Amino acid sequence: MKICWFWFELKLLLVDIARSVRLSGEVTRVSQRFGMLTIDSADAFVKRDQQSAFVRSADAFVKEISR
Repeated sequence: MKICWFWFELKLLLVDIARSVRLSGEVTRVSQRFGMLTIDSADAFVKRDQQSAFVRSADAFVKEISR
């Protein structure tokens, strides 16, 4: 009877470990995806800011020439 109980407990432990590993992998994937979204968002913001600065400087250049 003790051996049977031991195997039952061992199976539960292994199932718990497998579940934890799966959840950990899922959390890692979600975290990586969020990180990529954050990086993409920051890149888009920087590019937009650079384009705006370029347009402002081009406008200023055109105004300066047209004087």
